[in-house]
Amino acid sequence: MTADLAWHTVTEAVFDDLAGGGGGREVARALVSARRSRTLAFLRLLATDRDPAAAQAFAVLGDLRAHDPDAVTRVLDDPVVGLWATAALLRGDRGQSTPGCLAQIAAAVAIRAGVVVELLFTAPTTVLPSLGTVEPIVGRARTDRLRWTPFPAVRLAPGVRWTFGGWPQGLLPDGLGLAVRPDFALWQERLEAAWELLATDHPVVAAELAELVSAVTPLEPSDVGEASATVGDALGCVFLSLSADAEMMAVTLAHEVHHAKLTVLMDLFPLFDTADDRLFYAPWRTDPRPVAGLLHGAYAHLAIAGFWRERRQLAESARAHQEFARWREATWTVSQILLDSGALTPLGHRFVCGIRDRVQVWLSEAVPASDLRTATRLLAEHRQRWASGG
Repeated sequence: MTADLAWHTVTEAVFDDLAGGGGGREVARALVSARRSRTLAFLRLLATDRDPAAAQAFAVLGDLRAHDPDAVTRVLDDPVVGLWATAALLRGDRGQSTPGCLAQIAAAVAIRAGVVVELLFTAPTTVLPSLGTVEPIVGRARTDRLRWTPFPAVRLAPGVRWTFGGWPQGLLPDGLGLAVRPDFALWQERLEAAWELLATDHPVVAAELAELVSAVTPLEPSDVGEASATVGDALGCVFLSLSADAEMMAVTLAHEVHHAKLTVLMDLFPLFDTADDRLFYAPWRTDPRPVAGLLHGAYAHLAIAGFWRERRQLAESARAHQEFARWREATWTVSQILLDSGALTPLGHRFVCGIRDRVQVWLSEAVPASDLRTATRLLAEHRQRWASGG
């Protein structure tokens, strides 16, 4: 499997296109491939000779790769695997979880490939990544003897299937606000409606979602309304609360796509000084943000502004006018904060210039006076609340 590791980059043209909000299916596919190589490299580092169970599981992965590469790809791209590998390696969460993690990954691949293998499960196994929950087992077991139940899944289009939930206990970071008892039928209905809207009116966003996302995890709404979150090491999963309607769900998905693209770009390129610990105002948060969070927010709100720009071109809508006006201004403001901060690397400066230049063009586009006033008022009120600590 080591031979599958590759050097990943993007061309200058693709980098600049991404900075301005572009991308598309092929670029998204390349970004997923880059993250897959990172995940595989992490797993390889975990499979040391000092850990026979982990080494055996990794060797099984190599054998299965020759038999059914698509099965390996699907499991390695699962967000559970990415977060597992990162937690075990970068966060020092080794010990019993490492071989257990690798055995579960190998078991999931074997089941997908229709191959029976025997693996050593050194810790209670409860999740088979990308597949479902499994009755806890410790010790040696054949994959055809595992009793597992498929995760519920939302099928949005041919080849677009998102697993629903499915996280091992304790793997996700604290404070996400996971929904306690999400109504699967309601979620499926709302996601299907959002997908139809995106596929019809915003096909590039839909194409990127099809490549970048394979799972959805419901959150509870926040104190101020809808909630969404990004877990960078869990690429492939969108974390969000149930939106009021298809349009709001669609714009949340569009902004999560930008988070995903930037997450992988930050794997590939140093965009800012990681030692800079200053905090900055963000027009979409009640708390000050570090450079990484501010950059992510600017890029995500470029997507939001772009979404509402397209919505208002399709049909007259006060909501679209106001949201477009508000978020183009907010994105421009934050891009300037970033450019003036001195925290960006040369590549980071180039990337943020791309964001700024895109919204600079949008700032010249006319918005009905009443909607522009509303957007300006909302921005001012947010700044005032933040300044007063409210």
